[in-house]
Amino acid sequence: MLVATDNVQALDVQTKIIALIQALAQDYDLDEPIEPTTALVADLGFASLDFVQLVVDIEAAFNRKLGFQALLVEAGSYIEDIQVGALTTFVQQQLHSDPAQQVAPGDLFKKAEKSTKAEKPKEAERSERSEKAVNADVVTRFRQTIRARQIVADDSGKNAQAIFVLCPPRSGSTLLRVMLAGHPQLFSPPELYLLMYNDLAQRRTELAREANSHLLEGTIRSIVELKGVSVETAEQMMADYEQQQMSTKQFYRLLQEWMGDRRLVDKTPLYPLDPGILSRAETDFVDPLYIHLVRHPYGTIRSYEESKLDRFVPAMYENPFERRQLAELTWLVSHQNITNFLQKVPQQRWLQLSFEDLVSQPGTAIGNLCDFLGLAVDPVMLEPYTHSQQRMLSGSRDLTRMPGDLKFHLHKSIDAAAACRWQQFFTDDFLADMTWQMAESLGYSAAEVHQLAGF
Repeated sequence: MLVATDNVQALDVQTKIIALIQALAQDYDLDEPIEPTTALVADLGFASLDFVQLVVDIEAAFNRKLGFQALLVEAGSYIEDIQVGALTTFVQQQLHSDPAQQVAPGDLFKKAEKSTKAEKPKEAERSERSEKAVNADVVTRFRQTIRARQIVADDSGKNAQAIFVLCPPRSGSTLLRVMLAGHPQLFSPPELYLLMYNDLAQRRTELAREANSHLLEGTIRSIVELKGVSVETAEQMMADYEQQQMSTKQFYRLLQEWMGDRRLVDKTPLYPLDPGILSRAETDFVDPLYIHLVRHPYGTIRSYEESKLDRFVPAMYENPFERRQLAELTWLVSHQNITNFLQKVPQQRWLQLSFEDLVSQPGTAIGNLCDFLGLAVDPVMLEPYTHSQQRMLSGSRDLTRMPGDLKFHLHKSIDAAAACRWQQFFTDDFLADMTWQMAESLGYSAAEVHQLAGF
């Protein structure tokens, strides 16, 4: 049982928080000490997953849940950065139980000011480039690190049609999922992580590590939403299914029975790393539909580096590749597997959709997508930051447990600038020829990149 911690002095809170940040950032090359004015994003390069881990560490240090959902949702819609001192103030006020003494989260922060520390010159990007390049041999080695799943054949009848979003991580799939969740004829939960496992017991065994146990949340959140039960009841139901070693195919069927006439959308970005997982969708479902979500490789790589995803996701943190190389490999191999797989699927059952179109022309993109799915457009789909309960925008207990992109909550509306923000961070073309070949087959131009200022 978590208990309250009373009479904690602000200085003690700050000291603990700084120590936790230092531990989390021990692999960073920090030029200056962490101080109250240090900004987590501008000065330390924190990303959404860094903040998730910091939240977990802070709550463990004070042995109390501190309500960080209020920090990200109520204030997060307009906060671009958080200073250590402001974070200390938030934690300090949450540690006191008297609501009269608490400061509203929105009063603690202001729109981020430019960091007082000198910005890293763009030229530094060149000197920090890895000497490791992506080539055919490296791709082969990367594929060898991906453990092929031994899927046990299930001769029971196929499940009803489902919709699968196929893409690498950091492709904008959280935005797409939430937009789809706005349609009353679809059930689009957070990442399910089901298709790669034979049964629910195997799934829990592999995902129950502290660093990635949040990946178990999608099924809990689905049960809460579909059955109208409490989180505790949903967790007990899931534990019972795991104890029974219920097959994931049977659990999919259960979800589909609960959702009635709605169609299930499964967006789990790790599926495309293994061709066998993709093939299982064809084996276990009747005429499944596929949305092939693509994003510029540089946009995906930049988002991957920023999120430091390799530290939190299975199959990514135990490998010999450095972060940028791993990001490019993940993008390339995922799309190789997806395109090879879709060549064997009737063309009327899959659609390619670009992240760039989704954020720059959302009305047109969603219209085309709904035509493909045989649905009328619902205007709510174009307002992804509303109706948060229906869209399942948090984990089962709090926001920090949500699988997917936590930074989704830092926006108020669809951001068209997200399509090309990566251009601020790269100054030369480091993509391998084979990566560009794949990118151009998906509609991206190397020549356009080479014409950008600074390249």
